[in-house]
Amino acid sequence: MKFDIDKPELDKFIGTLGQCGEVVSNFMKFSPTVMPAQEFASSAPLADLLHHPEFRVDAIELGEISADPIHYSTLNRWEFEGSLVGILLQGGCFRNSTSEDEARKLAGDVLSAVFPKPFDDLLVFRLDDPSWSEFTDAATVSHSYFAWQGARGLWWVLSVADTD
Repeated sequence: MKFDIDKPELDKFIGTLGQCGEVVSNFMKFSPTVMPAQEFASSAPLADLLHHPEFRVDAIELGEISADPIHYSTLNRWEFEGSLVGILLQGGCFRNSTSEDEARKLAGDVLSAVFPKPFDDLLVFRLDDPSWSEFTDAATVSHSYFAWQGARGLWWVLSVADTD
């Protein structure tokens, strides 16, 4: 089920990210907990999550989810932060006006706010093929992440897609 996180840092980050395209940002917790596959070399570490009935309902804005194996890279918290900075600097189909200093601050602040110590240990899946969902597959430029915070059993599904 969706889990609300009310943080001004999150609102500011999502607002700025919205300049790069349409944003889907959902925090989710499931009972029982849905974890990534234990085999990190697995071709489908997110299969249980993506095909969970509650996920399908809570992430309806992503449209149809592909049944094909997902191409992904795993990132730690610092790599995730850097990747978010990169999106803010790159923008969507058109260049963004966010400065490097501002992008670094926004990305660092949002992760510190939503994953504060001692809950800052993350396993992040960056989806490397936009065909995983209808939302991203229809876009010209898209970025998608599934961040897993195991101590709280919390998922952050973050996707931005620009169709211009």
